[in-house]
Amino acid sequence: MALKLDLKDRKILTLLDENSSMSNSQISRKVGLSKPAVEYRLERFEKNNVILSYYTVVNFTKLGYSQYKIYFKFQNIDIENEKKIIDYWKKDSNSVWVAETRGKWDLAVSIVAENNFRFGKILDEFMNKFSKFILEKDVLLLEYSPLYSRGYMAETKPKEFLYGIPTKVYVLDETDRKILNILSTNARIPIIEMAEKTKLTRDVINYRIKKLTKEDIIVQYRCYLNLHNIGINHYKIIFRTKNFNENSEKEIREYVARHKKATQFLKIIGSWDIEIEFETENEDELYKILTDIRKKFSSIIRDFDILRITETFKLDFYPFQKRL
Repeated sequence: MALKLDLKDRKILTLLDENSSMSNSQISRKVGLSKPAVEYRLERFEKNNVILSYYTVVNFTKLGYSQYKIYFKFQNIDIENEKKIIDYWKKDSNSVWVAETRGKWDLAVSIVAENNFRFGKILDEFMNKFSKFILEKDVLLLEYSPLYSRGYMAETKPKEFLYGIPTKVYVLDETDRKILNILSTNARIPIIEMAEKTKLTRDVINYRIKKLTKEDIIVQYRCYLNLHNIGINHYKIIFRTKNFNENSEKEIREYVARHKKATQFLKIIGSWDIEIEFETENEDELYKILTDIRKKFSSIIRDFDILRITETFKLDFYPFQKRL
């Protein structure tokens, strides 16, 4: 049963989605609640598995990595072997996102790798172990992706956060890596606790975080929500296009940026051209959105597919081997 949210709840979740490193005192001032009241609501969210974690969006493109998306369709597989495949990708030190889907595909995996050769080795290792369970797979290369905060939670204007645009590669040192290892999956960790884990001083940690943010390595701090537990469904609509140029790309991207239920736009290279993520209360709402898109962009949409994300098993924008 979905947890009922009031306006204060939605405002808190919106603030955390825009910046999950925000302190409880800052949240209390913005939503008009006492600090203990904010702490109580956060405990309620966590107890009811509404908030599963607080994570950091790391711009891995600036670290010299590209993102590859793989969709898998299973065959002749039982629950035990399906779990083995999911566990394999959860433990993989290059997987950013692993999710169960409904539609044409059964599993979606996002991988970051230094180049095509390295990605090929990662995929080969998996296929050598599990190819008998894979009926079909599709590989896509991410070109760039804007993320959008969940403005629909409290009827606010969504904020945009962009990653994937290639720039000069930034070289991390061991101190940077220690900090990103922790922040990637624990964006609200107190500085004192991080200092204990990393054996770094508070001043060093604060300075490095500011530097990583200024250098656009740290893009955003977000909260990972269990949408099902608040009555929201998560969908991807994947499009093949025709007559697609810079102007039409700009138009559809601007449409997504304005849409209150859109949470991500992905420009991809491969058998599909665009992915758009929406969060809606039901399938009827999604199809109304899809109908509107097809009317507005009939001149560029050739084909589409719909996936529902039913469970996310991993979300880590800095998944590399943790060394602390």
